Amino acid sequence: MKEVLPQIVKVLTSKIQASASPEKEKSPNGKIVFTGTLEQINRYFADNGWSDGMAIVPPTPERIEKFLKYTDYAPDQEIAILASANLRATPRIIAANAVMAGARPEHMPIIIAMVQSIGDPKYKISYSRRAGSTHSFQTYYWLNGPVARQLGVDFAQGLIANPVNQVLGRTMSLIERNIAGYQIKLTQVGTFGKVTSWILAEDEESALRIGWKPSNVEKGFDLNANTVTTGESTVWGQNLIPATSDAKILMQLIAYDLTHKEQFAAGWIQSKRTLLITPTTAQVLAEGGYASKDSLKADLAKTARIVTYEWAWSKVNGSYGAIYPPFEEELAKTMAEPQAEKGKLPPWWPRFPGWEEIKTTPVVAKPSDLEILVVGDTSRNKVQTLSANGYNTIQIRLPKNWDELMKTAGYRPLQEFLLSTEKVTKVD
Repeated sequence: MKEVLPQIVKVLTSKIQASASPEKEKSPNGKIVFTGTLEQINRYFADNGWSDGMAIVPPTPERIEKFLKYTDYAPDQEIAILASANLRATPRIIAANAVMAGARPEHMPIIIAMVQSIGDPKYKISYSRRAGSTHSFQTYYWLNGPVARQLGVDFAQGLIANPVNQVLGRTMSLIERNIAGYQIKLTQVGTFGKVTSWILAEDEESALRIGWKPSNVEKGFDLNANTVTTGESTVWGQNLIPATSDAKILMQLIAYDLTHKEQFAAGWIQSKRTLLITPTTAQVLAEGGYASKDSLKADLAKTARIVTYEWAWSKVNGSYGAIYPPFEEELAKTMAEPQAEKGKLPPWWPRFPGWEEIKTTPVVAKPSDLEILVVGDTSRNKVQTLSANGYNTIQIRLPKNWDELMKTAGYRPLQEFLLSTEKVTKVD
């Protein structure tokens, strides 16, 4: 990596000149740069493992400079040290990857915040242990605050497929590859591969309309604070389609889904979970008694339980890496744990004679291990449960001249995208 990184930096930050055939030549500053046609550049980057194989935008110095105008950080200032390669992420190198992915210069503050999130010492160990894991962890990010609405980061139908969301996700995947150092078949060893990182924004307006706090407010930030939160999941999977308008039954259905969306499918039940709930489904819950996300989380944590015998069987035979004793020994230990309790069989189990003696174990350790986001198609009854390991939230730092930059770029003022708890403003 010590040999490869300088080459990548040279290629990403050096001027690209048109040429009839690919060649290497010395630039005036003495650095070796690659020159060639667009097709040759793409092939060269792909062959060297610096791209994802899809077409890239050549990261010329001129393009990189446009991105650097959208941050108050110095071009070569250290933003984070990214594991596992432990390389410095600077605005210049971050911008080079953003250019390659097709992002826009105005996306720079969001991208820098996402890099800070995965490089944060509080989160770094968690991220570095999983970004290259054989379990194929997917890194995902969600945004809160007016800047997401201003830039058009989608929170409605098809959100992660929106062009803005797509290029932001691809940018982070390239950064994982080129700065964090996760190379396929070398340090990124996902057994079945790893999809591109993906981005979404929370539909804060819909959340506020039903009386729920947006994610950033839950975490102690102001309503109009711009934040990015990072999560990890091993599954995307099927979504839940609740066919009921009874809020209690709906909660039980979500709890049922929680018991089937473990972090590793078997072997570890008490992982964190992220719940993506469409606005209409969230409204059914709110109008049916769940006046806050916290009250819903509390009931879900109480209801989502697995038969303890099944939990022991899962650990021993579907372990994610830990070595367990023989089944009977592990069963006895698991049955004796304080969280294994009788008389709490989940509502989807039949109440046959003797059911009161069956021990069950919660699949969510505590309500705070659940994240709930109001997102998606407003005309659909959907819930998507994502397994997770941990979360990290970073406030997005906008440059001092953000309003001026955005006016020049043709965007509406940030002020127009602010929300109020007293009166939710309609955002087109």
